[in-house]
Amino acid sequence: MTNDELLERLRDHEDNFVERKSDGLSPADIRKAASAFANTVEGRSAILFIGVHDKTCEILGVRDTDQIQKKVRAACQENCYPPITYTSNVLTCDGKSVVAVVIPPSSGKPHFTGPAFVRVGSESVKASQEQLDELVLNRIDKCREILRYKRTGLISVRGVGYRLGSNKPVADVHFVQQADCTVRTCTAHLVTLEALDGKIFSEPLDRIEISYDTERARPMLIVRFPRGS
Repeated sequence: MTNDELLERLRDHEDNFVERKSDGLSPADIRKAASAFANTVEGRSAILFIGVHDKTCEILGVRDTDQIQKKVRAACQENCYPPITYTSNVLTCDGKSVVAVVIPPSSGKPHFTGPAFVRVGSESVKASQEQLDELVLNRIDKCREILRYKRTGLISVRGVGYRLGSNKPVADVHFVQQADCTVRTCTAHLVTLEALDGKIFSEPLDRIEISYDTERARPMLIVRFPRGS
């Protein structure tokens, strides 16, 4: 991300991707903001601007950019687990120095600094038990991918030799049922789906294959009931 792009985003409203802090922030403030971004953002990087008033966007500047960057490195690399990947840039705005800490989407989440934090609107808040469970499950590849579908809207779900939600196979091994669904939850054992008609059903995670519906250009889950079960 170039300095010009960072300066453009400096004026953005605080949201899931932008936070502003003054020079006096503590190491705990940095850990809280950085871990919340790393645990939450997807698709594009988030930015913590240091040296800017969080309400008015007034450029306050920082007195010692080197010291701030050392504080950021310690917070993100030494006091977060796993360490948080980031880059820092020193910007000049209105004749003052601002440190921009850029945090890309993380493949190593969840990141812990004590409690786990996530972004809710313009705030960094403690993760609920459900959010914490989802963060932990993000370490499981299949769960991580299916949890991503919670934000993509409708997906295709196909039962092969199996009627969705029935928990038993059909006699015809060539039987196919397809439904348009949204993902409600995914745990280490079950995926819970909601069909367009409002029907909610769960399928064991180990019976699900992740695929892609080329006709509708969207993700697909294929459910197969093991024969002989």
